Amino acid sequence: MSDHTFKILVTGPYAAGKTSLIQSVSQTEVISTDVVTSGDESAVKAHTTVAMDFGTYAIDDNDVRLLLFGTPGQPRFRFMTNILKGDVDIVAFVLDAEAPATHAPAGVELRSLLADLQVPAVIAVNRCDDLQAARRIARSLGAADSQPVVPCQLNDADSGREVVVEILVTLLTHVESNALVASGAGVA
Repeated sequence: MSDHTFKILVTGPYAAGKTSLIQSVSQTEVISTDVVTSGDESAVKAHTTVAMDFGTYAIDDNDVRLLLFGTPGQPRFRFMTNILKGDVDIVAFVLDAEAPATHAPAGVELRSLLADLQVPAVIAVNRCDDLQAARRIARSLGAADSQPVVPCQLNDADSGREVVVEILVTLLTHVESNALVASGAGVA
């Protein structure tokens, strides 16, 4: 693995916790395009992302770096996902367990995104402490039983780091699997 920098697309529905995840784990100042929320959306939260959030996370003295690109959740800004998804190594799909009305459309979005990108994904189920409940929600999106799922509380940095650990484990597994296939060792 010569390139140790990975691009993470942090995406999901409006107000799911994407910005909170990036803010809770970034080791550099987060670049954010948040503005004051207007209209009906102001009842949900005070600020919203209109272009992207960006943060970084590094381990082993910067030997492995994660570049976290957060997408806006509002449908009118979803075109930014198409801009940000280029060269993505993994998707961190954030979902709010307490917003079930967002789950069905989120499932459509997740399946479409993964079919398009052909990269692994980790599903972070925010406002959820129970792994089995998080897995049920992920399955309701159409995720496979083998899909990595992390229950989390993204207002807590430790919980955000648990999501990052799962991202790293999933990335490592994916990179090793691709290396085996490329070397011919994974071919029967």
